[in-house]
Amino acid sequence: MMNWVKFIVAFLLFLTLFITVIVLYNANKPFSSVQNKAETIAMKNGSLQSVDHAEIYNGTISMITVYGKDADGIKKAVFVDEKTEKVLDEVVLKDGIDAQTAVETVKSELQMKKILHVALGLEEGHPVWEVAFKSENGKLNYVYVFFENGEWWKRILNL
Repeated sequence: MMNWVKFIVAFLLFLTLFITVIVLYNANKPFSSVQNKAETIAMKNGSLQSVDHAEIYNGTISMITVYGKDADGIKKAVFVDEKTEKVLDEVVLKDGIDAQTAVETVKSELQMKKILHVALGLEEGHPVWEVAFKSENGKLNYVYVFFENGEWWKRILNL
């Protein structure tokens, strides 16, 4: 009798783990396919020779920011529109601030409890860093910092 109970418990644990892995894999599939497509577009366009990684940016328009190196070995970020599948713009990463500098700029004026994400994207034709974080009072905040010079562009605070 006790062996049956052990078997059933072990079987249910295995089944739960198996279903969880399948669900997580299928949930990530759309993001992976969009990122892979954007990487291919950036390389076919000639903007990049090799790709390091890609991330999704959801601003006024959804886009994928693809990071990599061009034919001359210069590190770039290429912005690919998710819907039209066209390259919107590209920036040389050394010509602007990095993600850590954007976070430090925000930290200098606002109290952060937890950083949720930092993403590079295009807003109104300008590359910006979107810093999303929770403040000390637990409220959600979005701050946009210009990529070129690190100046503030827009703040959405205490949501």
